[in-house]
Amino acid sequence: MKKNGNSRSKKIFIFGFVALLLCGVGDWLIGYEPAGGQELIYGITRTTIAQVPTWFYIVSMMFGILSGFGCMLYAPEMINVLRQKGIPEDSGMFKTMRFALRSAPLMFVSFHAVCCVVLLLIQAALRAGLDIYSANDIFLLPVAASMLPFLIWCFICDIPATIAFTYFVIKRKLDLPMIAVVCSPMAMSILSKIIEAVLIALGSKFAFLVACGESWGWAFMCLAFCFAVSGKGNAGRRDERSIWQKYGS
Repeated sequence: MKKNGNSRSKKIFIFGFVALLLCGVGDWLIGYEPAGGQELIYGITRTTIAQVPTWFYIVSMMFGILSGFGCMLYAPEMINVLRQKGIPEDSGMFKTMRFALRSAPLMFVSFHAVCCVVLLLIQAALRAGLDIYSANDIFLLPVAASMLPFLIWCFICDIPATIAFTYFVIKRKLDLPMIAVVCSPMAMSILSKIIEAVLIALGSKFAFLVACGESWGWAFMCLAFCFAVSGKGNAGRRDERSIWQKYGS
């Protein structure tokens, strides 16, 4: 049973890892901008998005939905591993991580979908001939109203998950090396922002490729939990609250 439990956990975390890596690719597609163009919606994007293939945003939305399914699988499995590692459920860090993980699936789908829909609408308006000044006046309030709540929600998930995971790594609760602290949403996001700033300073056209930091932070956190399950300790045991036993394998 222990071997089977280990195998199932690894499959869940590997699926989550791949799903969130693809979500990062979706972030690339959202962040891609052809050279040139005027700022639109006060710097959120540029008028050159009219030249971006529409399928970029459609595929990005599909990857965002896939990441939500990944979260639905790996989030309860991460909670299960924390229980198996002996972390008390009434402890503050356990509750913090559980809150972030339970909020993550819908956050990924909703925020990614909103971003893509907003970009598709702006793109359609620009292609229809709407000038930049009119577009700013028309889209600024709807864009802010639709994206800001989900952006806040994103941080409400990312920050607690990063704090709790970092704590578990530092305190050796997951039997992971200290370098694993970078495998968290905010840590990877900050690292990507630093790399992006360097690329922009160097005049690189590929700075958009590091727009995936937060998504890849979740992806590598999945990979870290996969290693935690593979290591020594009691993380291989399954309990009755496992998602697989709840819904059937």
